[in-house]
Amino acid sequence: MKIHFPRRPVLAAIVAVAGFAWAGTSAMAAEFTWRLQTIAGAGTSEYKDLVEQFSRNVAQATGGRVEVKTYAAGTLMSSAQVVDAVSKGTLDMGHTYLVYFSGKEPALKAVNEWPAEVHPLQGVRWFYEAGGADLMRKIVAKHNMYFLGVTALLGEQIWSKKPIRGLDDVKGVKFRAAGLAADSFARAGAAVVPLPGEEIYQALQRGVIDAVEFTTMPVNYGIGLHEVTKYVAVPSYSGGGTSDWIVNSASWNKLPADLKVKMEEALKRTSEGYQRIAVAEEKEIMGKIEKGGVTLVRWPDAEMRKLERVRLAVMKEKYAVESPLYAEKLESQLKFLKTLGYRAD
Repeated sequence: MKIHFPRRPVLAAIVAVAGFAWAGTSAMAAEFTWRLQTIAGAGTSEYKDLVEQFSRNVAQATGGRVEVKTYAAGTLMSSAQVVDAVSKGTLDMGHTYLVYFSGKEPALKAVNEWPAEVHPLQGVRWFYEAGGADLMRKIVAKHNMYFLGVTALLGEQIWSKKPIRGLDDVKGVKFRAAGLAADSFARAGAAVVPLPGEEIYQALQRGVIDAVEFTTMPVNYGIGLHEVTKYVAVPSYSGGGTSDWIVNSASWNKLPADLKVKMEEALKRTSEGYQRIAVAEEKEIMGKIEKGGVTLVRWPDAEMRKLERVRLAVMKEKYAVESPLYAEKLESQLKFLKTLGYRAD
């Protein structure tokens, strides 16, 4: 028996398919398509509300002319390889910590950290208002990269299997750390183990390490550190820092001037929005982990000051000696902190 289908639904379906094909063609019509890998894990708010939101904001700001395809931490390569990949052009862009590249560029040591938090947005303000952008762009330009901008970090805490109540308690502890934190805790007697972020959970689980500093509380919670540690030392010892957004120089230079401006504006807008989300999320997470059995260990002001002095000593006595560019950066940052009321003595 021959079956006759109604003509109007068929026509509607044809129109719908044609519309889908047009939409797909339109979506694929980006003049510039970039690949970006981040240090944020796929399950974190940093990935969803910062990195993916940046991609959406870029598409909106550029009218679809620039498409940024985002990849979570560890998807294409380890987090430690991202900066090198951007430098070589394997990736167009990275959201990262430039400290990963400090082995090749000593001026990038402690690039994401400050000796003390005077203001939670001090790193952002220094970059955009106090000459930081010019200095940082000069440093990374030597390595075939453009420094697009920064996002404020809430600050890091120490997550551990046993309570760490002050600087003396880190002695002998198998401690995952990187950059300034690694050198500072090593100076205080910790047995520092360098690991990329995506390996931290299993390292704690297997006993390779007993304590860790990695990044902000929302990110650490997102990768499950509360499941493999029992204590978190507060307050943050490294607030006021930033994460970094870098672009391969060849990819950046291909953009016309108007799109470059829109990319930078999209990043600022995204970072400002994410900062508000992150602050609220950190407060919520502190309550969650305490209810789940994690103990918050509050360091007294005297211990925080001791750690601060160790960090500043590493900066002045080690990093600034090794790199004139680092010394220039540190001088600029300390000068800016002084305007905010900081005393380094």
